[in-house]
Amino acid sequence: MMLFMILFLFAIFSSLLETINPVLGYVTEVIVFGFMVAAFIKLLFLEKGQVKTLDGWAIATLLLCSGFCLIAFIPNVFNDAHNTILMQVYTFFSMTKFLLLFYCGRILLKNTRFQSTIPWMKRIAWSFSLLCSGIYLLNLVFPIMTGFDIRFGMSTYAYGFGHPAPFSMVVILFTVLMVFFSLIQKTRLPYLYLLLNLFLVFTAGRSTAIGIYVCLFLLLLLFPYIKRLPAYIYVLLGGFLVWFSWDRIAAQFGAGNTEARGVLLRTSVEIADKHMPFGAGLGMFGSNASRLHYSPLYWEYQISRVWGLSSINPAFITDSYWAMIIGETGILGVIFLIALFIVTAFAIIRLTSGNFKIKLMVVFPFLYALCTSPVDTLLVSGSIVSVMMAVLYMMSLSKEVAENE
Repeated sequence: MMLFMILFLFAIFSSLLETINPVLGYVTEVIVFGFMVAAFIKLLFLEKGQVKTLDGWAIATLLLCSGFCLIAFIPNVFNDAHNTILMQVYTFFSMTKFLLLFYCGRILLKNTRFQSTIPWMKRIAWSFSLLCSGIYLLNLVFPIMTGFDIRFGMSTYAYGFGHPAPFSMVVILFTVLMVFFSLIQKTRLPYLYLLLNLFLVFTAGRSTAIGIYVCLFLLLLLFPYIKRLPAYIYVLLGGFLVWFSWDRIAAQFGAGNTEARGVLLRTSVEIADKHMPFGAGLGMFGSNASRLHYSPLYWEYQISRVWGLSSINPAFITDSYWAMIIGETGILGVIFLIALFIVTAFAIIRLTSGNFKIKLMVVFPFLYALCTSPVDTLLVSGSIVSVMMAVLYMMSLSKEVAENE
């Protein structure tokens, strides 16, 4: 239990640690690999004891992931692979580490008790939010932070996380945890904490994160008065999110956008169309491997002149998650990956104990990662590790509370 909580906190603050020392940015990959090794060892032990470990959800995911693996590697088998097999495997690992961590974590955390960790997780959450708020107020008088960019007519800040996006994710993660604790302990929702974190999300200036947080806040205002959420509420909140983020979405993916993210996405569609039904292969487009070993596709499709996509300055090559998926795995890869997302989301909901409010809070971090994927690379960054660890933590707690009741 204690080891998991320590690793969980390391994962949450991995982006902050990376700004201190870039090597620390790989701590999340080490966590996933460690989970895989430990789960494999435990699985062998459990199978010898004739304990059923792989359920229907795990088997369905294994089959889909096997198909996705074939689709991802086939192009490099039949074409001259630009990248080494090691970089191809690393790219595939980045695409699927959310699955690896989730199912390995389920094996490792079976019968683990976490209720004693709730008080100090609450203290950490409050300390984090109060500290960040204090730093922002102090910055108004004595500038100690460098503004990241200008949004809504005000400077936005990353609070030492390197980018406002992972900071926003951490704020939302702590918010969900605090709401979840209130639900399982049957106490009043922490509205003061919700307002404090709403302020912090606004100071980060990520429109998608703000829109999702506002939707969550409005939803939580209804929680005390409903037992089940009508479907039209989801539609209304989804419509609000699209409306709130529409300018950003249109600016990012409109045909006239010449910035890296929009160019990558449009080019990935051209690549997928040329290599139909597969993509160009792992490590060929939009991935970190294609940046480390500069892919010839950036010259072929004449996008190497775009700022951030050149061989000299490839800083924005990994700016679009779906550009990587579409360009490297093609239409078949997209279909299989979406199926994996759906199966994982349903598995989280079905395997969580409690009412719909508890289930919604448990699956919310994963849904947040999916909703931000068109404009962020959270799903392949270290942040997805903290998201899935939060999901595992809440799933275990929900089961523990249900058993005690």
